[in-house]
Amino acid sequence: MLFRSINHYKKKLNCGDIEIAMDDQVNFRKEIYPDYKSNRKKIRKPIIVKPLKEYLLKNYKCVSFKSLEGDDVLGILATSDKYKDNCVVLSSDKDMRTVPAIHHFIHDETTEIVDEKTADYNFMYQTLVGDLTDGFGGCPSVGGVKAQRVLANVNKTLPDMWKAVLNEYKRADLNEEYELTQARLARILRASDWDKVNKKPILWQPPHVK
Repeated sequence: MLFRSINHYKKKLNCGDIEIAMDDQVNFRKEIYPDYKSNRKKIRKPIIVKPLKEYLLKNYKCVSFKSLEGDDVLGILATSDKYKDNCVVLSSDKDMRTVPAIHHFIHDETTEIVDEKTADYNFMYQTLVGDLTDGFGGCPSVGGVKAQRVLANVNKTLPDMWKAVLNEYKRADLNEEYELTQARLARILRASDWDKVNKKPILWQPPHVK
């Protein structure tokens, strides 16, 4: 079943090679926010997960980076000089829209080209709303509609959007350090966020705000 599914997308997306991104056992986000994904601790993984992983490792090129999630691996590869503009990111995770790349989403079988400006907007949006499934809440009382409203009337440059997001956190009596932590949790890493020499993530730094 898995073999047929992978081959199906290989043909559908006209891809010559396939690389499978995998999680490392260590997660750097838990180091900056211990409660990250803590709500999943009591959820048992299906028994089939282990044999599926073994099958993938045996039959495909699988890639993992120290302390990173599979999403980060996808983001780094897709924005690297080697693969940029020459790959398709296949996933079912809407959060991957924070990565500038060509995406194909399994859940609705759509293909999207996400440019850097759009990816940055989606990143700032995610910083506001958080992700409760991953255990971080973003800015309290800010849902999807309000987040869109916060970002609607500012220039879609990263400094201007960051300033708008920062102001919203201030209204909630939260400081910039808290907001920065939320942004780093929401940030799916890109090639510029990975230190290839020392094999570690480069924590996202906010742009200069005038």
